[in-house]
Amino acid sequence: MLRRLASGKMIRICGFSRLSVLWESGETANMEGKFVDSTVKLTEKAKLECIYQRAVIIQMFWTNLNVTHKVNIAVLHPTYDIHIEDKYSGRIYFENASRYDKSLYFIKSALEDVGLYFCSIVTYPDGIWEKTMKLFSQQHFEVSEKQTNPVFTKLGGNAAFTCPYKIGDSVQQVTWERIKADQVDIIVLCSASGKQSFGLDFKERVLVDYSDQANFTTVTQNITASDFTTNRWVATRRNETYVMAFTVAGK
Repeated sequence: MLRRLASGKMIRICGFSRLSVLWESGETANMEGKFVDSTVKLTEKAKLECIYQRAVIIQMFWTNLNVTHKVNIAVLHPTYDIHIEDKYSGRIYFENASRYDKSLYFIKSALEDVGLYFCSIVTYPDGIWEKTMKLFSQQHFEVSEKQTNPVFTKLGGNAAFTCPYKIGDSVQQVTWERIKADQVDIIVLCSASGKQSFGLDFKERVLVDYSDQANFTTVTQNITASDFTTNRWVATRRNETYVMAFTVAGK
């Protein structure tokens, strides 16, 4: 039976390998108490992806977290165009500020740019849609293709992935992630407390099957071009982490 969810330090992958924890998975998915949808590697020309294609966009704005409060970066309005704050003028741009794509590009990023960023979109009739991203300088995104399990599907199709661990007992947290060249997206995060959280980009098209007592399965529906990449389970238990990776490929 499929049901929708209510509401991830090192990587050496070989099947489901036993690994020592170098940093907690929760640090990527939950920084300063905020659920982080995507973690982006700090590069000279870093990109913070923000694409919204559902309701009508009234206005959108970019902010980042400065210790305790949000600081304005830019405002994009369909009629009044783009306003960029003086601090970021000449440092960022919007390559394709179309109706749907509001991604932020750095012309030349610096170490001082690491931190949390928020893409907030005011929509009608759905209200405010906000994606949280962390620009991070130390994350390892590389996953060897020889150490992944292939999953074949097609554009617009579905892909199912089985995790051989159930939340509870010694397993405190299981996270399902999509890995890109310079970005890790949280698909689903499940914790022993019972809390279950979706990454914002997957909320409408990911199902979870809990019917098997020994494991659980996620199904990603309506596969897009961005989904043809590496996905991985990260299961945290006590001071160890278990990782299993899959490569989504076309038929």
